[in-house]
Amino acid sequence: MQSQTQTSTNKIASYAVPVIGIILMPAIWIALKQFGHISDRYLPAPADVIRAATEIDPNVMVHLACTACRLVSGFLLGTACGIALGIVIYNSKFLARLINPMLDSMRAVPAIAIVPFFILWFGFSESGRILMVVMGIAFNIAVATYQALKDMPEKHKILFKSFGISPRALTREYVLPRLMETLLPTIRFSLSTAMGVVIASELLGSQIGLGYLMQTARSTFSMHVIFLATILLGLLNACVDLILTRTWNKAVYWR
Repeated sequence: MQSQTQTSTNKIASYAVPVIGIILMPAIWIALKQFGHISDRYLPAPADVIRAATEIDPNVMVHLACTACRLVSGFLLGTACGIALGIVIYNSKFLARLINPMLDSMRAVPAIAIVPFFILWFGFSESGRILMVVMGIAFNIAVATYQALKDMPEKHKILFKSFGISPRALTREYVLPRLMETLLPTIRFSLSTAMGVVIASELLGSQIGLGYLMQTARSTFSMHVIFLATILLGLLNACVDLILTRTWNKAVYWR
């Protein structure tokens, strides 16, 4: 009986702590605004931010949806390209020696630094923005994929050779499951990188999206709109990360 009570208490606490964490930040914001007497220039009132959500035209949900589509499209494509490139490099020693120096140099370049090149090459097209995200995350994921496969235990390599397993079967039966176990932290970090690239592309040349909203609000000193866009960006990143983590953990059912 006591163990059941302890279990139910732990379960309640596991749900309550995240809820408290969600409530804590708005509570601090309201307290600072109410008792700190901070100017709207630095910290807008929560009511002004909420009112901005209903006054923006087109609706703020349209801006959010456009940013979300760019983020998810570029992120999924970049992840797939990065994993595929890493597997190809691992399967060819020649390609590994040829491409690895380029990968190491390219992944050292900040993702934001590639934005001006893509604007010059593709203008302000949607395909250019998505390719920006792909380039921003694919190289890091490719290196992480190659390293995960390179660190394969020697006993596994000997086992596969002794059974004469074909490269295609090896990729399907071992390589992809191994990557599923090891790549999640890199992919979660790449999600945040992708978000930064999307916003940078919208800041520099877009007619819709949360980045565009922040840029126009900056030019009109609308701090409450900037706060609104920033909050929505945080919520978007948190939601996508939650979906990604839960889906990934369910996919790795054998762990």
